[in-house]
Amino acid sequence: MGNGPVGLRIRLVEPAPVGHNVYDLSRLPRLGLPLIATMLAEAGHDVRVYCEVLAAPDLEDCLRADLVGISSTTSTAPAAYRLADLCARAGVPVVLGGPHVTFEADEALGHAPYVVRGEGEATMLALVAHLETDADLGGVPGLSYLGPDGEPRHNPARRRCSQEGFEQLPIPRLELIVGHEKMATKPVMTQWGCPFNCEFCSVSAMFSRAVRHRRADQVVAELAGLDARRVFFYDDNFVVNKARTSTLLRAMIESGVTPEFFAQLRADAALRSLAHPDIDDDFLALMRRAGGTMVMIGIEAVSDAALAEMGKRQSVATIERAIDAFHRHGIAVHGMFVAGFDADTAESTEATVAFARRLGIDTFQLMVETPLPGTPLWSRVAAEGRLLSRDWSLFDGHHVVMRPAQMSPLELQLGVLEAMRDFYSWPRILSSGLVAALRHLPDLVRGESLALVGQLPALARAAWSRRFEDVALALQRGLPRETSERVVRSLWLPALRFYARRQLSALEAQERARGHLAFLEALSA
Repeated sequence: MGNGPVGLRIRLVEPAPVGHNVYDLSRLPRLGLPLIATMLAEAGHDVRVYCEVLAAPDLEDCLRADLVGISSTTSTAPAAYRLADLCARAGVPVVLGGPHVTFEADEALGHAPYVVRGEGEATMLALVAHLETDADLGGVPGLSYLGPDGEPRHNPARRRCSQEGFEQLPIPRLELIVGHEKMATKPVMTQWGCPFNCEFCSVSAMFSRAVRHRRADQVVAELAGLDARRVFFYDDNFVVNKARTSTLLRAMIESGVTPEFFAQLRADAALRSLAHPDIDDDFLALMRRAGGTMVMIGIEAVSDAALAEMGKRQSVATIERAIDAFHRHGIAVHGMFVAGFDADTAESTEATVAFARRLGIDTFQLMVETPLPGTPLWSRVAAEGRLLSRDWSLFDGHHVVMRPAQMSPLELQLGVLEAMRDFYSWPRILSSGLVAALRHLPDLVRGESLALVGQLPALARAAWSRRFEDVALALQRGLPRETSERVVRSLWLPALRFYARRQLSALEAQERARGHLAFLEALSA
């Protein structure tokens, strides 16, 4: 297979989830493939990345490759397998990677000759080096492959990347992604791993509970190179070590590199520590000065019983105090909740949305508890015979795929949909948009803003089509710069709520969503 010193032609693909989902607006690639692409390019290979939420894969280009790598989650596994089968029929070797195939390697080997398990960067480089020289693959840790007899072979797991090794990883070259220019928000990853072990989460199984992080100067250099107005920190928990996070935030401020940023974290990040549970106002003020605009908090449940069941190790009282503290510091809160825990009843979804509205949570996400391969939840639910489906495309958090303990699957599905409709009601969306618009009415009627009138048709089309980057662009064309920036900042929250309602309607209208509801209705008959 080797091409000699010129290297291999390698194409990497991240399939998009099926249909509409809550992540459609965020045109963000996961960073595993861009990082691998960067390392392969540094090794002399011709590499290109297709992230389907940005640009559809060029199939002709992929079928001319020496190797196609496909990374998938559980819900995108069917799409990954279809592409792998297509490449196989054309005689193009395929390697599959990502969290799903890490735990379902035998299944994946039914579609591709190679599977990279776990943290795949070093394994992928070793696989490519072996393919160039036709060397034996038995010595590549973390690799599963089909032997000469066609039987699956699973090499021992690769040791996790060390702290020193993590610091040595290159900055992912986003320009290797086809359609990278469409990203209005740029992704950054500062650490791997999570010290917690929530029952439904596969992060610790995939990346271990040992947290490895990049130095503050490395992250600042990456941010400066992106030259982005908005950044999303992909870390599963941005504040694992508050001292480290504080050092990073201060370095951003001192370097003048403070884009607006969004980050995922636990509610207890607002506390000084678990031992000293008063609110850490100094840290929250530092986060806001460094550009912190919104935090995505994994609240999960609104009862202490459900939180204890999943191993979350936090209380409802702590969550309430944290949300209030973030708001006091001008940081918006995206609340991420899960429905369907064993402690939940048919009334739990109503209680969840009431909790979110009472605390003034800015945007709301209620997903169905989903047993993903590799998680403790998967092992338990499978052993209890509670799985309802193995159609992986339904394992996206929108569809009930396990039998709840205290309600029917149909009750859970309908409860989640109704809770989302309740939070994202049209009157609530329109009132928040009207308040934001009235706040800036003086700006909009000034003489220098009259050019905005010519942009009104473009504004209307972009808003209705959920192209909010185009809304911002139209405002920038029609208003003075400082005015447009103030208006855009004020309107982004109503715009997000509007988008969520449109996505909810689109989700419910999908044929597969209606078919799944019919399936759940039949179970309840």
